[in-house]
Amino acid sequence: MAGIAPHMAIFGIAGRRALALYLKVTGLVMLMFLIIAWAIDLAQNLDGVLARADELGRSGGGVLALYLGFRTVDIVTRLFPVACFIGLFAAELYRLFNRETTILAAAGWSPRQTLAVVAVFAGLSGALQGTLERWGRPAAVFAQAELQLGAYGARFARGAMSGTHWLVVNGNALRARVVRSDSPELRDVELYRGVVSGDLRDVLVARKAQPTGRPGFWRLYDVDLWASLPAAETGSDERDAPRPDAYAEHPLYLISRYETLDVRLDVLADTLTYFGIPAFYLPQQPLERLAGDGNPLKGADVDAALWRRIAAFFLPGAYALLGASLAPIAGSGRVVSPGRIVGLALCGYFALVATKVSWAMGEIGALSGFTSSWIAVVFALVGTLVAQIVLSRPH
Repeated sequence: MAGIAPHMAIFGIAGRRALALYLKVTGLVMLMFLIIAWAIDLAQNLDGVLARADELGRSGGGVLALYLGFRTVDIVTRLFPVACFIGLFAAELYRLFNRETTILAAAGWSPRQTLAVVAVFAGLSGALQGTLERWGRPAAVFAQAELQLGAYGARFARGAMSGTHWLVVNGNALRARVVRSDSPELRDVELYRGVVSGDLRDVLVARKAQPTGRPGFWRLYDVDLWASLPAAETGSDERDAPRPDAYAEHPLYLISRYETLDVRLDVLADTLTYFGIPAFYLPQQPLERLAGDGNPLKGADVDAALWRRIAAFFLPGAYALLGASLAPIAGSGRVVSPGRIVGLALCGYFALVATKVSWAMGEIGALSGFTSSWIAVVFALVGTLVAQIVLSRPH
């Protein structure tokens, strides 16, 4: 033991054993989370999944296994950073109980060498989390939607959505039913042009609208144009400035009808293809298109989702560093304070709550996408630094 060299911290026997322990304990924690989540999910969706298997003419067991596979990807993406914190915290407590850390410290092993091993774990866990956030979960979620399985199958399924929706586009108010598909369309369209500025010029009523292929233009079908009569016919003064309530004082008349009519609507097709779906579920390429400057309907959740996918490569590692740094504070050797363990575990819970709250604030625009995505990583790293300062003090 006395011959342990700093450069062997990661690849030596002690380093490899510690890394293997981190991976094993984190895997066990994640498996525990999965079993609990599966039980809750199947209690709600098992009957629906088996019924859907009958509709598809496929084996119930096969569809159930496929469904659980998709759900596993989603659950791991959500809970893996927390599993990293608990796993590293529990692994370091285990080493503390077995006096492994005490013996290694006597042989010259420093806390920084332990952090070097944790950094390797952070790189592996970050690669997994980033892959899941960026590609794995979107693919799993929309596979469920395609097969109409579980909650995602009901919420994100393609086809006509129930009810009508309002959009504000190019200074106009648009009311329509949305059809989600790779070639989306609007049905029962009502376009109130000029109403946003308080000067309603006319209303276009159409059976449906589809993208024309030209950016920013949509083709309306079976169109009725409703507008006020010219000022000379209504006896009004053309010099009168429009008032916000003017459209309520002057009735609209059917002026003309068109079989088709191309109008300017700055609505990206992807906006309707994924209408009503939270941005962090979207596949990467559509998400990047929705984040572009050419999307006037871009919401705060789009930028937040993009930054969140970048931060995902660092979040599990930051949590792992925090867990590994907090555990040694619980005591030394076999003298461990239960109160300290509970208090330190609550620190990890606070980090989890801070993460969820900051993500939610980013999605509603209360925080910028950058801030909401990185604040949890910063908190975890600051906590790690504070813990290392505490550990470096002479006892």
